[in-house]
Amino acid sequence: MSQAKTQGKSSVIPRYFRSLPFKISACTAVCYIVICILLTFTSYQQHQKQMKENLTALEEIFHAPLIQKIDSIEKSKVELKKNQEAYKTVPEVMQVQVDMDRVSQSELVENAYLFYPEWTTSDGEPALLNLLSNAELYVDEKPAQPYVPVEELRVALQEAEKTGFAITGVYEDSLGTWISAVSALRDKDGKLVAFAGLDFDYSIIKAQMAKYTNQSIWAGLIAVVFGTFVISITIRIYLRQIKPLVKLAQAAAEGDLSNVALVKSKSQDELGDLGNHLKDMVGNLRGLIVQIAQAAQQVSSASETLRDGAQQTSRSTASVAEMMGQLASHSDQQSQGTEESSHAMNEMAVGIQRVAESAGHATDISSHAHTHTSEGNAQMKRSKQQIAEALTSVQQAVGAIQSLKSMSEEIGEITVLITSVTKQTNLLALNASIEAARAGEHGKGFVVVSTEIRKLADQSRLATERIAELVERVQHETASAVVAMDRGLGEVEAMQTVVEQTDGTFEQLSHTVQEVVDQMTDVSAVSEQMSASSEEVLAGIVEMAELTRLTTELTKAVATASEQQLATISEVSRTANELSGMSHDLGQAVARFKV
Repeated sequence: MSQAKTQGKSSVIPRYFRSLPFKISACTAVCYIVICILLTFTSYQQHQKQMKENLTALEEIFHAPLIQKIDSIEKSKVELKKNQEAYKTVPEVMQVQVDMDRVSQSELVENAYLFYPEWTTSDGEPALLNLLSNAELYVDEKPAQPYVPVEELRVALQEAEKTGFAITGVYEDSLGTWISAVSALRDKDGKLVAFAGLDFDYSIIKAQMAKYTNQSIWAGLIAVVFGTFVISITIRIYLRQIKPLVKLAQAAAEGDLSNVALVKSKSQDELGDLGNHLKDMVGNLRGLIVQIAQAAQQVSSASETLRDGAQQTSRSTASVAEMMGQLASHSDQQSQGTEESSHAMNEMAVGIQRVAESAGHATDISSHAHTHTSEGNAQMKRSKQQIAEALTSVQQAVGAIQSLKSMSEEIGEITVLITSVTKQTNLLALNASIEAARAGEHGKGFVVVSTEIRKLADQSRLATERIAELVERVQHETASAVVAMDRGLGEVEAMQTVVEQTDGTFEQLSHTVQEVVDQMTDVSAVSEQMSASSEEVLAGIVEMAELTRLTTELTKAVATASEQQLATISEVSRTANELSGMSHDLGQAVARFKV
């Protein structure tokens, strides 16, 4: 408890030292000390001025008639040096004594005198003519009372001879404590005639200076007290006007900006301007807080919308990726079927080649037809079986090509769906950029993300357009392959019919060799045509296999792009969540202010 009181006192004392009344009191004390010093110095200067005025008056008395008086005194000094009573009666001497006596009547002047440089004592010291020594200057041709000046006066005489005027410091002799002032008196030719001197009683000067200083101090003290009182009243008036401003500033520092309308400044001076500017500042701050709160709400709403859009786009992209995976699987199956068809067509070509060889051989050995009829019949049966297998393979190839065409159409539909998703992603990225621009400084990071999303969407669009172009080429080539396969199927069916006819002819081979030769010639021609057709079908199947391979690669590329787009959308969703969190934090920060 005692420690708390000690801390309270220690905190109050420095606070008092920082307060305005203490500063005013300190300034007043300093002013009072300065005034006292100035008054003391002024008092000293005033007394110096008065001493100089008295000495100037003495100089005016002696300066004009001084030469005549000194000449008369010199004559009297020679004639009357043995008669001191007669010396007193010299008019000039009497006049000098009267003048010095009149000057000595001043309050401060204790003694007035003249130094004549030509008058010296037997020791060579200057003689003094004043009120006390005028009758005793010479006795028996010697000065009766020679005056030997003290060191301070000797120095002052030397300075006065150079500058015309000098004042000694405070010095003491056998008669008291003095301050002397001397002045050099010169004739019209500038020759030094005499020194006029005044002695001032320092005790009187000191008393007067103390009196004048005390009066000045009391007057200054009264003025300071009165000034302090007036300043205190003025400060109280101003503090009364400052207190509402202090309360307003304190409330604003604590977050309360709702009291700005309660502060009214009626003053027309700088304090009134300060109050008005403070009110304007708090009002502007209040408006800024309101705008920030509204912007935070808008950013929060926009982030929620963006997050929902990102989630929807993520689901759509995942669905597209799944479909593209299925399409890639079907493309692989189609590629395998095409390879099988290619193998079958190779076998069929080999069979057709064999048929052609057999027909040629049959033509060459037509003379031995009867011998080899059974073998030829067996060979025709094998040919019939191979043609049936070739027909089946061609039908399978036609079915595979039809399936490839159907899948190509599905790829086209998926490409349209990807294009729609890309456009929607571009639209969402554009909306995100707009909302981020509204968010100002807090949305700069999201602007970069939305720009990257838009770039990825453009890349997806370009890839989709390329896929659509390739799918269109696949569809066109598939249609060509379908036409070729239909033509080949017709030819195979025709070949099957021919083989059946050949089989019937073979049944009749035993009847006529000529008919066999003719039929074998036809078979040879048909075999050559079938060989050419099979080569065309094989080339179409190879081209279809290449297109199927390209379709598979493009499908995998689209699947990869979909996965990248899905990752980008996940990043957008994460950024939207961060933006929502930042807007929530901003709303909490703004909520601390009361508007």
